[in-house]
Amino acid sequence: MKTNPIPTHAIVTQPRWWVGALGSLLLAACGGGGGSDDDGSSFSNARVTTASATPVRYGETMTITLVGTGLDAALTLSSPGCRNFARSTTAPLVSSATTAYYTCTVSGATGDQQVTVTGGSAVLTRVSFSTPVPQVTMLLSNGAGVGGSVVITLNPTAAPITVDNFLAYVRSGFYNGTVFHRYFPGFVMQGGGYAGPMTVAGGLGTAKPTNAPIVLEDNAGLSNLRLTVSMARLNTADSATSQFFINLANNTNLDRSAGARGYAVFGTVTAGEDVITAAGSAPCVSWAGLFGPGDLSCLHTPNIAIANATQTR
Repeated sequence: MKTNPIPTHAIVTQPRWWVGALGSLLLAACGGGGGSDDDGSSFSNARVTTASATPVRYGETMTITLVGTGLDAALTLSSPGCRNFARSTTAPLVSSATTAYYTCTVSGATGDQQVTVTGGSAVLTRVSFSTPVPQVTMLLSNGAGVGGSVVITLNPTAAPITVDNFLAYVRSGFYNGTVFHRYFPGFVMQGGGYAGPMTVAGGLGTAKPTNAPIVLEDNAGLSNLRLTVSMARLNTADSATSQFFINLANNTNLDRSAGARGYAVFGTVTAGEDVITAAGSAPCVSWAGLFGPGDLSCLHTPNIAIANATQTR
């Protein structure tokens, strides 16, 4: 095996529905010129380009394209910021000995990242990319003048499973048309499970079908402070699916404590606090203890609904 592997011609592209060009980035790699490793793979032209004017987005698919010779040999790709690497063999990305396509899911870390390409025991090249901290924008409306945009900045470093789960619902359009079915002044505002319109007389009704429950990440060093966003769940620890709540106060009693599991914080409202505050003045009808004895929560009437939820970063 040569000790001075040469650079790779590597093209990083984002999902095909994006258009434009982000330009070229430097590729951190050893050596230069021409050469090969002992499995016959050879590479040239060390550069990285993207096919999008939009940066890599957390949770979406990224494609790495390697150009050279002998690329049908076994190569290993790894990165702390991209998971589940797979060699593509289906159209339009059909790998061959001269062009190899690898896909992965951007997940696990944010900021400046690298994909390391290894052949045998040698690092052949490192492909650079950068992933901003993900954000979701929700447009809220009750159809009667209360509403606006709320931006939730997510924390995948502390709560990767919860963030991946939340973004999967966002990207599928699941939250569009759902209502905040529980408003408890000075405590929480909860939604993400029921489609509107909803009335107190009609009760909670049937929740929308969800994905499988996720593991509870309630010990990630995040606290249920005012304007943080957490997953709602049943009494069972690993039971959260789609429902979430916005903390309206410092609810540290919802954190994990000795002998009791807590509620997993995964993001923070970083814009649109005024929209959340305005909900406190909107008409709200008491649920009359629907959520337990002494419960003071109510249902906004007309409902405050999520008109749409979109990953905006």
